[in-house]
Amino acid sequence: RVEICDDPSSSRITATLELPGMKADDVRVTLERDNLLAISGERVSKAPSDQSASVNFPVREIKYGKFLRTLDVPSGTMMSTISAAMSDGMLLV
Repeated sequence: RVEICDDPSSSRITATLELPGMKADDVRVTLERDNLLAISGERVSKAPSDQSASVNFPVREIKYGKFLRTLDVPSGTMMSTISAAMSDGMLLV
């Protein structure tokens, strides 16, 4: 999930993405084309691989696998000012 904040009192727009259980090394933030920011990564199951075939999950709401989220960067943005930081499963761009 994502939350985008456009503060009219400053020239800063921030996006906060929920990435619970993920570390900064698991996430890539790249600038694609001129005005597209891509956030991608992969969430891997913590279940032991030798048990994964025999283990039953009656309820499985946690999503695993690769993900890609793209955000439009407003025109006129100085691309050199884009930064990202991750803390406690929250990515702030």
